[in-house]
Amino acid sequence: MLSISTVLQNRYRIVRLLGQGGMGAVYRAWDLRLKMPVALKEMRAQPGLDSTTLSELRQQFRQEAAVLARLSHPNLVRVTDYFEEVTETYLVMDFVEGESLADLIARAGAQSESRVMHWTRQLLDALVYCHSQGVVHRDIKPQNIIIDASGRAVLVDFGLVKLWDPNDPQTRTVMRGLGTPEYAPPEQYSVSGQHTDPSSDLYSLGATLYHTLSGQAPMTATDRMVAPERFAPLRQLAPMISPQVEFVVMKALELDRSKRWHTAQEMVYVLEGGTPLPRNRSISEEMSLSSLEDKIPSKSTADKRPMRWLWIIGILGGLMLLCVAVLVGFVLLS
Repeated sequence: MLSISTVLQNRYRIVRLLGQGGMGAVYRAWDLRLKMPVALKEMRAQPGLDSTTLSELRQQFRQEAAVLARLSHPNLVRVTDYFEEVTETYLVMDFVEGESLADLIARAGAQSESRVMHWTRQLLDALVYCHSQGVVHRDIKPQNIIIDASGRAVLVDFGLVKLWDPNDPQTRTVMRGLGTPEYAPPEQYSVSGQHTDPSSDLYSLGATLYHTLSGQAPMTATDRMVAPERFAPLRQLAPMISPQVEFVVMKALELDRSKRWHTAQEMVYVLEGGTPLPRNRSISEEMSLSSLEDKIPSKSTADKRPMRWLWIIGILGGLMLLCVAVLVGFVLLS
């Protein structure tokens, strides 16, 4: 662990420890050159690694740093520098002033649906952007979401980022990030050949929303597989949540990836009131069909009009026959 006031690269002075885990630590530091606070992430190699694996890890880290430095989105933390010092490697990121979602939940409990949906739209927009760049985060959780003073949600800490190629879904990372159990999808722990992809991020976001809306972290994926009946639906814990939002969150939390949202775009689409899409239909196709349906009368509407007239004509015809029968009866009786 770095000591307070340690200076790295003759530029970054350590101010305090923000958090740490098995793969490293994050510090608040002061940029002596630009006179501003930054977040400095130290990536530690696992003890006992051989030189070849260690070299691969460092190459992987350089690759990730270069990719992350190219990302630019208002709801993603910006990576500004990368360097190696002694035996460790470091990422430098913008320091986002605010409160982590984890601290907010611990302090104030479950959050209102309107507030959470405001943050959710921002985070989904960030994920749409990340996934379009071939990047999967793999560690979305309340601790890695900062809410700033303006109410903006910022996704931080890309330490477990994965470079994802949709044409070659095999993982291209040499370090395996397991994430935090309550928010990690089952495939993140798999040793049977499964690999993370964008739907894995959507599971983690769903788990984060479940926690934020209910005030209670979800069961881990492994616990759910052992005792599925113990996993409470969202509205059982938070009855005030709308059925639509519960549906969106619970679908994101499906253990079977084929049953989750296909993409972040689709999750946004349904969250805004759209209907879930068939597996073989894209959002753009669905929206095009919706616009056409608005302009073309539906078959059911078109069919009701002639059927209504036939019904009226039938009634009138019956009344006329009844009148004729009464008249004939009257003539015969007279």
